Amino acid sequence: MWPLIKRHALCYLRDRWSVFFSFLSVMIVVMLFALFLSNVQEQNIPEVFRGTDESAYLLNSWLFAGVLAVATCTVPLGFLNRLVEDRVSLSLNDFFVTPLDRSMIVFSYLISAMVLSLFMGVIVLAVGQLVLFVSASTMLPAFDVMKLFALVAFTSTVFSAIGFYVISLIRTMNAASALNTLVGTLIGFLAGIYVPIGEFGTILQNTLNILPPMQVASLYRRIYMDSALAEMFAHEGVAEAEARYRDYAGIDVELFGMSLESGHLFALLIAWLAVFLVLSLLRIRRFKI
Repeated sequence: MWPLIKRHALCYLRDRWSVFFSFLSVMIVVMLFALFLSNVQEQNIPEVFRGTDESAYLLNSWLFAGVLAVATCTVPLGFLNRLVEDRVSLSLNDFFVTPLDRSMIVFSYLISAMVLSLFMGVIVLAVGQLVLFVSASTMLPAFDVMKLFALVAFTSTVFSAIGFYVISLIRTMNAASALNTLVGTLIGFLAGIYVPIGEFGTILQNTLNILPPMQVASLYRRIYMDSALAEMFAHEGVAEAEARYRDYAGIDVELFGMSLESGHLFALLIAWLAVFLVLSLLRIRRFKI
């Protein structure tokens, strides 16, 4: 299986356009934040902190939490175009006639997607630390970086399983490209980045909160923004303002009136992973040589 994992990863990295379009959504998020999203976010923090280092720390933490959520979704999906290419070129048939079990073929794609997404996540974390240092003269604590690293590995696996099943239903590269474009366009809305979830009504909030992108984004925000929130809202009399901001920015989320703790979010994501992993295994067993 390991030669397959290496082969998948190298094929993806050699295609510079695939790598570029996998990161296109990330670049769009950063550009929109620079243009107007930062101003929208700043209006929802206490006025006394606007324009300060604390504000820059909080807003840029929110930005890079969203960037990580977007990257762990779009990078695995962009990589999994390789599955469609292998089907079109009949390379997948060559894998099927080897002694390797079909489940191992599934895992070779999933592991490759996870490793590549983890690699891209490390780059985003490094850039985020640099931006925080330049803009706010501070950086994330080392323990928070380690937790984010582990979360990138987990969420990449979840999105890889979902992406594998969806991509396995597609038979042409044009359809795969259209799917990547659609996901790249919608992911910013589904993760509550282009429009903060606090702007939506209850029905739409419940719809978004039951989907993986918002659950993943909330987990990233809780870790990435923990220190920034502690610095800004450590003063007396701002507890209510912190609660409002956490709800508005998509840090704390509710589902049908129930507040979702981190444990609930992990349980939901594990359920998504299990369902789509089983569906992927069943799907590939139906592939014909």
